[in-house]
Amino acid sequence: MKIFRYFGLMAGLLFINYSSAGAALTAGGAAALDGSGNQRTAFTNVETLALRQAVNNSVASATERIQFKFTIYNPSGGAVFRQEGNSTGAVQGNSNSQLAGLAISRFYSVPGVYKFRAEAALGAETVTQEVSFQVSSPNINLIYPPYGARGLTDKPLIFRWVASGASTYKITVAESAGIYDNPVHTGNASGGMYAYPENPTGPREQLVPDLVYYWKVEGLDPVGMKIAESTVYSFSLKALASSQSRNVSVIALEMTDSKADFTRPLHFRAVVQNTGGTNEAGISIKMSLSGLPSQDSPKNIGMLNAGESREIPFMAFMPEGQVEGLAVACLDIFDDNIQDNCKTKLINKGAGEAAAADSEETRKLSYQEIWDEILKRLGPEASRALEGYTFDSIECANCSAGELNELMLSLINGSASLTGAAVSEDYQPAQTAAADQPKPEEEEAAPEEETELDLTILEKSKGEEWSGYTNSVKSQEPVFYTIKSQKVWEKVWGLFSSEEAPVVDFGEKLVVGIIAGVGNKADSVRIIARRKVGEATVFDYYMTGAAGENTAVPYIFRLYDKADGKIEFKRIDVGK
Repeated sequence: MKIFRYFGLMAGLLFINYSSAGAALTAGGAAALDGSGNQRTAFTNVETLALRQAVNNSVASATERIQFKFTIYNPSGGAVFRQEGNSTGAVQGNSNSQLAGLAISRFYSVPGVYKFRAEAALGAETVTQEVSFQVSSPNINLIYPPYGARGLTDKPLIFRWVASGASTYKITVAESAGIYDNPVHTGNASGGMYAYPENPTGPREQLVPDLVYYWKVEGLDPVGMKIAESTVYSFSLKALASSQSRNVSVIALEMTDSKADFTRPLHFRAVVQNTGGTNEAGISIKMSLSGLPSQDSPKNIGMLNAGESREIPFMAFMPEGQVEGLAVACLDIFDDNIQDNCKTKLINKGAGEAAAADSEETRKLSYQEIWDEILKRLGPEASRALEGYTFDSIECANCSAGELNELMLSLINGSASLTGAAVSEDYQPAQTAAADQPKPEEEEAAPEEETELDLTILEKSKGEEWSGYTNSVKSQEPVFYTIKSQKVWEKVWGLFSSEEAPVVDFGEKLVVGIIAGVGNKADSVRIIARRKVGEATVFDYYMTGAAGENTAVPYIFRLYDKADGKIEFKRIDVGK
């Protein structure tokens, strides 16, 4: 006769035992332990763990042994790790088996709940126990100030990053790249942003204009242990003379049609003003509606004297099938206050002069309502880019339905942020045309642009990442690399460095790389995550900023554990 015993929820772990009535072998507990021997229900993919099963034997045997088998299942239910062969003598009393030092990276594929199943067998009897534990993938990617930013005038200076997997974050600011050598300031944050104190108490905490500072962010677990860290970025502040400040802003964006007719082109007017103390030349402005560029975008403004304003007309179509969308006008300039370089306007079928009086609403929106509206306003391309992603919260104080336009502007200029990004467990990639899918590079083949490169290494991190800028890339679209041999690695490395190529164990590792295309006008490119989608390994990446008059193109090469099968690259930032 079979019986089912439920041992209850103990310390957050669910133990299940299947045994036969009157059996000699009974369950004593199964557990997943950290490197210190503590029982836990949550780990990160950079840790090691120990698996343990204990049983009680009531009948001793001189000829038989208790055999143990450990299996780990991923969030989809597939077996991703199995250990057999451990055994112990069938003595009377308690017995156990433990497997220590198991790197979670050996079986990890996606964040989620993993299951440890432990089986102990003595003759024909088997005791099975299960315990579940959560695995997250901590990562931190710095966003603002961008790498190498100089002459910032932000007040207050707000540091921003994209991260996941940590409970809290620690930011460190120092005067040298050896970030922990007598730091200038440290602070803590619960999300992806931190405002530097405008009136700090310590004399050294007062940031000095024109002095280069370095900053870094660490992710901490609930007990304050470091589980993730970013690379080191640098920045400096500008000593401003009020008469010599540089600031060009979009102060207004309006639809000039009396009523929105989506069957016809819509007409807009953007107002640009030079509020700084210097004359500006070579300025251009671009406009889009629901992610689609207007027909005559970008437009060259030419010379704009200090204090001068200018009206710029645009004409744009609403994408077919949409009932509303977001119009965005942005200047192509890197001045002292980039936050006011863009302006947005929500357009729907009721938009126009007649509808302006009753456009404001005061009802507060729920998280899901705001998220749904954001996806509609970003347009179909951006919605597909975010498919499969969820967010813990949207930071925008006191947002209402009538303030969604301001929310979108806040998301664009960084004063609001989406936090806690993660890929949902049932994510499937969006179906796009084959021509739109980036093709992984063959091992011995390199893209035509390789011979055009003249890269300068600006950043190294623990020998696992190399990034910088180049002025010689001709491709309008990003160039992707998948390097699986030292021969190819040395060939690529030789294109941008006269130094000897770092030695990589390509039996265990591979190098992936991305060079932002000229057409993206990005000031940085970052690889944010690696994940499995079916048989393919997907590297998620994003680009930030607009390079303005700077023609340098950012690149990144990064070391990862070896991956078999197809490799794909997916851009996830909403600017795409």
